Amino acid sequence: MKTAIDNNLIKADLFRILSMGFSYPEHEKCDDIENIIIDLLKDGDLDPEISGILESIRENMDYRDILREYSRVFLKGTIPTTETAVCEKMNCVPDVAAFYKAFGMNPKSGDSPDSIIYQLEFASLMNVKIALAKDAEQAFIVSDAYQKFMNDHLTDLGQKFQEKLLTIAPIEFYNNLSSLLVILTKKQN
Repeated sequence: MKTAIDNNLIKADLFRILSMGFSYPEHEKCDDIENIIIDLLKDGDLDPEISGILESIRENMDYRDILREYSRVFLKGTIPTTETAVCEKMNCVPDVAAFYKAFGMNPKSGDSPDSIIYQLEFASLMNVKIALAKDAEQAFIVSDAYQKFMNDHLTDLGQKFQEKLLTIAPIEFYNNLSSLLVILTKKQN
């Protein structure tokens, strides 16, 4: 039976897959995604819908196809990757950056902190911090901040990003990533 710690670490891995999957494709990243998926599927206790999506991501991990599609979808500017552009929120960068700073994450200099890649990476980090919290108070503080971050930023970004992505009929790899994104960013009350 899974513990809350296990569930948070699984969620962290799922967000990590998304962060790496939506970032610039490299052979090493593709290998890392595949290895994380293999480890998650070995467990056998995942939600069946998530297991199916992970299997499909793994089956559609053709580096050349992913690189070609990444260029078409993201490098050519077909689909924006920042919360500012996707959600038309002009004031989100300082708030997102404040969340990162409070929990020890810094985007690379010159990169936009409101990009979906960094927001997914931050969600992964927060799930690890929740799982590894030293006591209930620390777990509450991190969980509360994570929930606020999700509600204020990543939930809306994830939903709208997926809607935009699906309008251009991406290859199966990105289609599956977007399905996983929607599952992980569903509004929670």
